[in-house]
Amino acid sequence: MSDLALSRDHEEADTREGWKVVAATHVLTAVTFGAAYSFSATLPGLAAEFSASRGEIALVFSISAFLFYSLGAIAGPLADRWSPRSLVLLGLAAMILGYIGASRAGSLVSLYIWYGFGVGLGIGLSYVPALGAVQSWFIRRRSQASGVATAGIGLGTLVLPFAIGQALPFIGWRGCFIALACLFAVFGLPAAMLIRKRRDNPDPSRSRADKHANAAIWRDGRFYLFYAVLVLSSFCTFIPYVHIVAAAQDMGLSLQDGTTLVGLIGVGNVVGRFFLAGLGDRFGRRRLLASLTFAVAASFALWASASGMIQLALFALTFGMSYGGCVGLYPAVAADLFGTRNIGAVIGYLYTAVGIAALIGPTAAGFIFDHTGSYSGPIIASGLAAFAAGFMALRLGHE
Repeated sequence: MSDLALSRDHEEADTREGWKVVAATHVLTAVTFGAAYSFSATLPGLAAEFSASRGEIALVFSISAFLFYSLGAIAGPLADRWSPRSLVLLGLAAMILGYIGASRAGSLVSLYIWYGFGVGLGIGLSYVPALGAVQSWFIRRRSQASGVATAGIGLGTLVLPFAIGQALPFIGWRGCFIALACLFAVFGLPAAMLIRKRRDNPDPSRSRADKHANAAIWRDGRFYLFYAVLVLSSFCTFIPYVHIVAAAQDMGLSLQDGTTLVGLIGVGNVVGRFFLAGLGDRFGRRRLLASLTFAVAASFALWASASGMIQLALFALTFGMSYGGCVGLYPAVAADLFGTRNIGAVIGYLYTAVGIAALIGPTAAGFIFDHTGSYSGPIIASGLAAFAAGFMALRLGHE
C-alpha cells in the first residue's frame, strides 16, 4: 500500500483534528443535556397544568432519561459501523420534533409520548456516538478530552435551567419548549457536522475478530463490576436534577433560587469535567473515579442536613464537581478497560445502567415525596448507593 493510500486510511491520535471533535461534542452536550435538565424548572408548572403529582410529572423525565441512556446500546454499535454524524443528526431531528410536540401537549399521556420518547430518542441517538468518536482520537490525553467534551453538560446545566426559569413567567413552559427546539437547530445541527471518528487504517480481515472481541465483553467480570458502579452511582444523580427546584420551594425559596441551584450544579460540573477528570491522566483514572464517587456520597449528607439556600448551594457545587468528574472519567475508564476499536458498543452497553437508574431514581423520589411529604428517604438512599459504588470502583483496578 502506498504512503498516500495509507494516509487516507489513518490519522494520528492526540492531534488538533481530535480537539475539533471534542469542541463539537461539547456544544452538542451543552444544548441537549442543558435542555433536558431544564425540566426541573418546569416541574411545578407542569404539575399545576395537568393536576398531577410530582411522581407522575417526574416520570416524564424518567422515561426520556431511560431511553437516552438505554438506546446507547443500539446507537453505540451502529456508530462503530456507520457514521456517528448521521446518528447525531437523526437524534437532533427527533429532539426538535419532541419539544415541538410536547409544547402542544393537551394531556399527561401526550407529554409522556412527545417529551419522554422524543427527547429520549434524540439524546439516545446522539450522546454515545459522539462520545465514542471523541475516544477514538485520543490516547495520552484521553481523560482530559473526555472531560472537556462532557463539560458541555455542565455548561448547559449552568445556563439553560436558569434561562428557562427566567423565561417561564413570560412565555410559559410551552413557549420554553419551542425556544429549546430552536436552540437545537441553531447550535446543535452545525456542531453535529464536525462529529467523526478517527480513521485508524482498518483491516477488513479483523471484522470477525472484532465481533469476537465485542462478544467477549459480556464474559468479562470487569464489565459487570463497572455496570454495577454505574447503576448505583447514577441512581442518585438524577434526583437533584429533577427535584431540587421543588425541594427548594418546599423550604420557602423562590423558583429563581431553585433554578440557581441547578445552575450551581452546572458550575460544579464544569469544574469537575474540565479539571478534575483531567487529573486522571496523571494520578490514575480508576483510582480518581473511586475517590470522586465517594465525594458524591458525601455531598448527599450536605443535602440531608440543609436548612436554607447556603447549605443547598454548597450541596449543589459539591455534587456537581464530584459527579461531573465521574461522568468525565466514565468513557476514558471504559476505553482503558476494553480498548477503543468497539468503544461505541462498550459505552452504549454500559450506559444502559444509567438508563435503569434514571428510570427508577427520580420517579421513586417523587412518589415517596407524594406519600411522605419529605425527600429525606431518597436523599439518604442516594448517599448510601453512591458510597457502595465507590467501593466497587476501587475494585476495578484489581479485576
